[in-house]
Amino acid sequence: MRWFPIPGLILLIGIPFSFLSFEEPTSHANRWFKHHTVSLDLPAGAHVRYGTPAVADFDRDGDLDFAVSVAGGPLYWFELKESFIWQQHEIGSVPTVQLGGGAFDVDRDGWTDIVTGGHWFRNSIKQAEEAFTRYRYDPAIDREIHDLVFADMNGDGSKDLVVLGDLEGCFWYDIPFDPVTDTVWEKHLITMDVVNHRADIHGGFFPGGIGDLDMDGDADVVLPGRWYRNEARGKTWTSHLLPFGSVGYWGLSARSWIVDMDGDGDPDIVMTDCDQVGSRGAWLENDGRSDPAFTVHVLPVKAPGIRGSFHSLWVDDFDRDGDLDIFTMEQEDASILPRGTTMRAFIWENMDGKGVEFAERIVLDMNIGGHDVIFGDADGDGDMDAYVKVWSAYRQNSCGGKPHVDFLENLAIDCMKCDQSGSVMPLKLSVRNGEAGRSAELTRLHSGLDDHP
Repeated sequence: MRWFPIPGLILLIGIPFSFLSFEEPTSHANRWFKHHTVSLDLPAGAHVRYGTPAVADFDRDGDLDFAVSVAGGPLYWFELKESFIWQQHEIGSVPTVQLGGGAFDVDRDGWTDIVTGGHWFRNSIKQAEEAFTRYRYDPAIDREIHDLVFADMNGDGSKDLVVLGDLEGCFWYDIPFDPVTDTVWEKHLITMDVVNHRADIHGGFFPGGIGDLDMDGDADVVLPGRWYRNEARGKTWTSHLLPFGSVGYWGLSARSWIVDMDGDGDPDIVMTDCDQVGSRGAWLENDGRSDPAFTVHVLPVKAPGIRGSFHSLWVDDFDRDGDLDIFTMEQEDASILPRGTTMRAFIWENMDGKGVEFAERIVLDMNIGGHDVIFGDADGDGDMDAYVKVWSAYRQNSCGGKPHVDFLENLAIDCMKCDQSGSVMPLKLSVRNGEAGRSAELTRLHSGLDDHP
């Protein structure tokens, strides 16, 4: 079977796909979000990278905070105070260069911890006064983990840790009941095909690409060009064709989300290319069989310029009209910037409720980029906001070339009050915890990092 590329996509001859109908792009950037700067007081330099992002109420004061690390350096917690003011704390150090990270209560003590490749950081409870305690759960991990998600892989009712690194492999850990030591966690291989000298898969299942694609009751894994069927409670895996994926500077790389896009009762897949110029988005329609096949529906690209790297993906009913829309944001990295335009964020608005017609909306146009953007209702007003970090700062960004952490305040509630007739509808987003196929109530998630964006 022969592969042929179109910009941002690799499709298979003989696999059905469609280019979705669309409206002219509409920029309502000021109507969707209000931008707030969380911090510009961050280490800078040509080789400084940022990862290990996590969103949670770390201090249990009723609002959502943010954490991020310098790759191979300090771990910061940004404490949300009143009136969109943040206090920055250094709470630890990540000893290896890591991209993936997430928030999870590892020790089950009711306080949210932070997990990254090879290590986890126990919440000190006195976060403003004491650093988090670092524990090592896998001494074999000394290189980047790009994707990191929490999901129940063995069906025991407890979330496990799923990771991918193209120098390490793709596997999941059974989190022990008493993890407060440097105990090596039990590790189960999904595939080694991701490593550079094999298929070279840089990223794929973050933030929501783990879920039950074949509807047999267990969690499967999405990667670009293939999906892995869970055959025996996470112990045996088989690879199956998936007709979406594109080779970029660091190999195959994508973001994914398993969810029923067309409301027919079976799980579809939303995917974006990343770590490359000319990224595209699509949703893959599941035919509902026990051995599913997928039809690719390419999302419209109408706004000026060639897209950069879509290293952020989120799916939810942003406009509260009863169907699912799709968010993405271009990555800030000098090697894979958009061409002919500045960095932007987009929402593909689902116009017909069936995924046949989408309208591309520019929802942020400030010449700042994002890298694995995470959403949650940080201010408690009933709609979901976004925390944004960079991978590496671009010297011509709108922050004077500085690395930055940002907060996008969702204006959904205000829009509901002021505009009942326009095409822009209020946003409604939700945080997920790697449980693909469902919006979760969780106030946390995970992200990625490596010297490959």
